[in-house]
Amino acid sequence: MQFSRRTAIGLALSLWAQAEDQAHNHAATTATKSDYKLKFLTPNELATLKRFATVMIPPSDHSGGAASAQIESYIDHTLANAAPSLQRTWRSGLARWAKAKDTDTELTQLAANEFAPKSKEDQFFILFKTALTAAFYTSEEGISKELGYQGMAFLREFPGYQGESFSIPANYKPLLRSRT
Repeated sequence: MQFSRRTAIGLALSLWAQAEDQAHNHAATTATKSDYKLKFLTPNELATLKRFATVMIPPSDHSGGAASAQIESYIDHTLANAAPSLQRTWRSGLARWAKAKDTDTELTQLAANEFAPKSKEDQFFILFKTALTAAFYTSEEGISKELGYQGMAFLREFPGYQGESFSIPANYKPLLRSRT
């Protein structure tokens, strides 16, 4: 059976989604910045991941960007629970990116083929961008600070609502877990 690039990318993204599900099912607690121990990434791979992530999601007026969102713990934990083929894809992709002298130039070249990937590097860029986006926008830094989402709290009153009043349950915990 012949696989197209589109099929390969779809398979990689599907494997990433499965790895995320697996990681969420196995995550008992959320580690803090200081106590998270790498489970998959090597220190060199971590440095490469952070270097590219910081350029792709830089600090803004609202948030500290990828660096403050601790995207590395999310991605590392997900990859630790991923299929071996996806783990190999990440290892080889980060190894190629580690050789890049200029991160901005490398990303500009990769982004040029984002909608018509021509190489494994182009495909890895799409996979990396998907993982980075998921990691950032599911963090408190991304969803609350960058996007300003306020839906994780009870409102004490709803203007215009005429029904019965309510109170916050004593055991209420928001669904969003902080990575700090």
